[in-house]
Amino acid sequence: MNYVIGIDIGGTHFRVGLFDQDGGRLLVSEDATLRSGGRDWMLQQVRERSRVLTERADYTVKACGVSFGGPVDLGRQQVSSIHAPGWASFPLAKWVRENLNLECCLDNDANAGGLGEYRYGAGRGSHSMVYVTVSTGIGSGLICDGKIFRGKDNLAGEIGHIPVSDSGGVCSCGGRGCLETFCSGTAIARRGQDWASRRPEQVSRIVELSGGRAGKITAKSVIQAAAEGNMAASQILRESARWLARALLIIIRVVNPDRIVLGGGVAQAGGVLLDPVREFLEELGSPSIGYTTEIVLSELGIYSPLYGAAAMALDLIGAAPAGADS
Repeated sequence: MNYVIGIDIGGTHFRVGLFDQDGGRLLVSEDATLRSGGRDWMLQQVRERSRVLTERADYTVKACGVSFGGPVDLGRQQVSSIHAPGWASFPLAKWVRENLNLECCLDNDANAGGLGEYRYGAGRGSHSMVYVTVSTGIGSGLICDGKIFRGKDNLAGEIGHIPVSDSGGVCSCGGRGCLETFCSGTAIARRGQDWASRRPEQVSRIVELSGGRAGKITAKSVIQAAAEGNMAASQILRESARWLARALLIIIRVVNPDRIVLGGGVAQAGGVLLDPVREFLEELGSPSIGYTTEIVLSELGIYSPLYGAAAMALDLIGAAPAGADS
């Protein structure tokens, strides 16, 4: 029996997990990301938490996989980040090998999340699957016949940075009008804050759920208010759902996968988000171009990228990808 470490570094949260050779999650250490701490703070957290999990393991930890919430240079196994400082051209896989003494494989969180869901979650049994993560940002991982499809420049799946409007704001990538500026968690929070400045009487519940401070409105507080029936919050989510439905229809028309799996923190809203997405898909679709692609929520929830990181580590040691065809 061999164990592996999975690491998921995100713009909002980070997680370090211990997994067995069948992809079973044994222990997880997680917390909120301190963005102001930058790279050094995060690396200290990863080092300490990995050491604790390794010490608690009943069997030898053989390898590590890392999911990173930002651009990844796969060839050099380096990362850069558009969400936090200090990561530019940083050789994260090399750092893991030198500091944790483990072989390491690195990929972005969308690809990792897709691999995790395909192996152990809602993608099991499918031949082609697209995982869409709606969180701090928006990304996707394309899985075909069990393998991640990356494209010539490793840019396949960057749907969050497709320009969908000329009138949108500047995206974190530097582009304008990207999908991410309309329906990411960041965009939902910003729209809630905008409502609070213009129509405070309509978003009082959202502000209350945000600790009474309009400037602290998050996607989570908007989603919670919508689940309670708050009309303003529901409208904000419906606006985001319409943009997301457009993107999903593009995926269906271009890729036509067996299944689209929605993951990430915002997707945890469940039916509050998925129901209007399905409504708008029907509205935007064409009766002459039908499809059978399933659109489902992730089974692994916020842990999809962590499971994908573990899957990458297991591949390094040649462990069988349990659950891929179950």
